[in-house]
Amino acid sequence: MKQIFLLFIYFVCAQVVCAQAKLTEAQMQEMYYGMIPEINHNTLAYRAAVIQTILGEANYFASRLKLPTPHPIQMRDIKMEYTWVAAPWINVIRETNDTHDPVSIFGSNIYNSDIPREARLRALKIGADGTIETTNFFFSVYHGRLAEVMRISEHGTERYARDLDQLVGKTSLINEAQAHQLATQWLAAVNVDVAALEKQKWTVNQLHYLPQGATNTVALPLYYVDFAWKHYHYDPKTSNLKDMDEPSVRVEILGTTKELQDISIHDGTFSSRSLLLITNALDLARMHDPPAKKLASLPSAPSNSLNKAQELEDLEILLMLKNELESLPPGRTNSPDEKQQQQMLLEVRKRLESSPFMQTNSSSPNVR
Repeated sequence: MKQIFLLFIYFVCAQVVCAQAKLTEAQMQEMYYGMIPEINHNTLAYRAAVIQTILGEANYFASRLKLPTPHPIQMRDIKMEYTWVAAPWINVIRETNDTHDPVSIFGSNIYNSDIPREARLRALKIGADGTIETTNFFFSVYHGRLAEVMRISEHGTERYARDLDQLVGKTSLINEAQAHQLATQWLAAVNVDVAALEKQKWTVNQLHYLPQGATNTVALPLYYVDFAWKHYHYDPKTSNLKDMDEPSVRVEILGTTKELQDISIHDGTFSSRSLLLITNALDLARMHDPPAKKLASLPSAPSNSLNKAQELEDLEILLMLKNELESLPPGRTNSPDEKQQQQMLLEVRKRLESSPFMQTNSSSPNVR
């Protein structure tokens, strides 16, 4: 069912591209049946590279924003069961003009079958796109840029989102002006063009909430600092969506502690951070996933293990990552991507060595 849903998403995205770019029949055939099938494989190797790329950017933001999280965040801090990576074709970097052609040296000829397909595929720029979670933060990267950092209390849930009553009556240590000042300081720290943002419409609002059993709303110490509001119009003849206004950049602050709750950068043009590109995406997408390891023969975890099934699942993921990373051709270019893969391999090996399953089994496979 999930595969059918993803295929539907790819089809819709491709249709949008075709409509915007006004592709010819031959170009659409080349895109649908030539290029997409070649590159759109969300392999383990590709996912591993994207996760490592997201981790690097998450560490930059965590350091610059002084987030209460391990420094640096390492692979062992990521909840692997909650990671998500989008397939390569969805993340092709496109022009911002009316054609929305993929950014490449071939321009509008990217779907020209007279040019060798391999050359056109390798000219594509693929941005990282996915999410990772730690115990208390969620990081999202979209089309090669970090789009959101959210403090969470549990998987997918912003801190206090389900416990707003706990904030009723709490004193805020900041006012709206101070909330704006904090927001601009944090945005500047992560290379957002604050001067450009402040030329646009911006607002500061405090959350108003109706407590359980109450008849009047109260102001909670949660502040939303929104910049560069945009109006989105939807034609009622073609869409069920209603017109809406959304900020391009939003910062949410917890007034009781002056801590960052959430930072969302929906419009990447305000950021001067370099795009997070997966430069060897085509090679990674062509790699075959190794067969899943059968772990039934592994010994039981130590008695103090809280979740044996989860540890087994984590170990299986690590073994698969190790096999895939070790299969990459070594020593070819000494490129940043290759160094990144080697760094990830070392981290995976460390996690395997620290696994209670591996430590208690003398016949465990050699992780060196």
